[in-house]
Amino acid sequence: MRKIVIALAMSLLASNASAQITLYEEKGSFRLYTTGEVTARTEHWNWFDPAGSAADNNYSYQFIRSRLALGFETETLDVFVQGQHTRMWNLPNDAMAPAPGGALGLGAIYYAHNRDSNPYSTFINQAYVRLKDIGGTGLYIKAGRFEYVDGLEVTYANPKVMWLKNMRLSERMIGPFGWSAFTRSFDGAELALDREKYNITFMASRPTQGGFDRNAHASIDDIWITASTFTLKYNTVIPNTEARLFHFYYDDERNIAKPDNTPPGSGLNDGRIKIHTLGFHVLNTVDAGPGTADFLLWGAGQAGDWGRQDHRAWAFTAETGYQFTGLFLKPWLRAGYFVSSGDSNPTDGDHETFFQMLPTARKYAFFPFYNLMNNEDFFLQLVLRPHEKVIVRSDLHFLRVNESDDRWYMGAGATKERGNIFGYIARPTGGSASLAKILDLTTIVNFNKYVFCMAYYAHAWGGDIIRNVYGSRDEADLFFLELTLRF
Repeated sequence: MRKIVIALAMSLLASNASAQITLYEEKGSFRLYTTGEVTARTEHWNWFDPAGSAADNNYSYQFIRSRLALGFETETLDVFVQGQHTRMWNLPNDAMAPAPGGALGLGAIYYAHNRDSNPYSTFINQAYVRLKDIGGTGLYIKAGRFEYVDGLEVTYANPKVMWLKNMRLSERMIGPFGWSAFTRSFDGAELALDREKYNITFMASRPTQGGFDRNAHASIDDIWITASTFTLKYNTVIPNTEARLFHFYYDDERNIAKPDNTPPGSGLNDGRIKIHTLGFHVLNTVDAGPGTADFLLWGAGQAGDWGRQDHRAWAFTAETGYQFTGLFLKPWLRAGYFVSSGDSNPTDGDHETFFQMLPTARKYAFFPFYNLMNNEDFFLQLVLRPHEKVIVRSDLHFLRVNESDDRWYMGAGATKERGNIFGYIARPTGGSASLAKILDLTTIVNFNKYVFCMAYYAHAWGGDIIRNVYGSRDEADLFFLELTLRF
C-alpha cells in the first residue's frame, strides 16, 4: 500500500502541468503533443459465503494503471500511440470455491487468469492512424489498435444527453472494459461518414486479450467482430431526439466450453459461435415545468449459431427520468426496466439466452455479480449535485432471471484466446427466478481537470437463486476507492 501512496503522490506532482502538453507546434501545419493518465484503485470484496467451503470470500486488492501517449495531428491526419502499464497487488489465491460457488468475486477471476497474486504488464493499448474529413466529405478512416465504444459514435456538447449516452447506452454490447485493470482494445479499422444530420460508422476488428488478463497485448485471433451503425443526430431530424440503428456480427472459433444450460456431455454447444445482432435506440429529452424529462428505449434481436444449436434471443429496456434543474442538489430521479431472453429448454436444439458479446459490463451492473444475459432488472436511480464538482448517485435494483430453467450469468466477454476461460460464468438457478436486491452509493469528486476521485459501496441481499448456490449466507458487499490523475 505504501508503494501505491508514493506513486500517487509522484503522479499528482506531474499532473499539475497541463491537461494536454504540446511538445512542438507549427501554426497551421502540425502539432506534436503528449497526454497521460494514472488510475489507482483499492477494492474490497465480501462475496456471498458458500456454506461448508474454506475458500476466502472476504479480501482486498489494489492496482495502479498508468497510460502515456504521444500524438501527432494535422488538419487531415491523426497519429496516436498509447502505452499502458498495470500493476496489481494482493489478489487472493484461495477465493475459488467448488462448483457451483466458483469464483468468489473478481479477485478470484483475476487470479485464475494470471496465476499470480501480484501480476503486472506493459503493452501498447492504442496505436492508430486516422484520416480526417477526407476531401471535405465528412469521411473518416481509422486503422490500427484503438478503443471502440458502442453507442458513442456521435458525441455532443449537451451534458445531460452525454450523461445518458455514456451511462445508459454506451458499451452495452461492445466496449473497452475500462473498469478492469488491464482493459481491452480492438485491432482493425473503422470508417465513419459524419454529416450534419447523421452519422454512419462501420468497424471491423479482432479484440485483444486483457480485462482480467495481463497478456493484454495479444489479439484474440479466433474472434472476429463487426459493427455497423446509423445515427440520426440529436435535435437535427427529430426534435430533442437521437435515434440509432445498429448491426453487430460476432464470430468466435475458440474451442472452449461455452457457459449455458445444456446437459454436460450432450455436445449441443460444441463448435463455433456466429451471431447477428440487430437493434435500435431512441433517446429524448424535453424541458417540462421546473426541469427536464428524459426517455430512453433500447432493443435488440439476435439470430445465428451457438455451436450445434440455433441461436434466437432478444433484449429490451425502457427508462425515464426527470431532473429538477432549478432546485438545490438538482435532483434527478430515474426509473427503468430491462429484460433479456433466457433459454427455457436445454435440450431442444435452440439457444435462446441473449448474448452480450464484448461489453463493459459494470456500467449496467455496478456490483458486477450479474450482467445483461437472462436478466430482468427493475431499477430506481437518484442523482444529486451538491456542488458543481460533486456527483452523488444511488441505485436500487430488483433482479430476477427471465428463465428459471436457464442460468445466472456474469462476465464481460472474452479475455483469453486459449485455455478454459470463456469470458462468462454460468451458475445454476435451482429452478428459481429471484436473484437479488442491491442498494448502492457512488460519490464522484472532480477536484479540477487533472484529478478526480470516486468512492463506491454496494450491499446485495441474495434471493432464492443465491441461497440455492451458497446456502443461507446470502448477503454480499463491494467497496472501492479510486483516484484518477490526468495530464
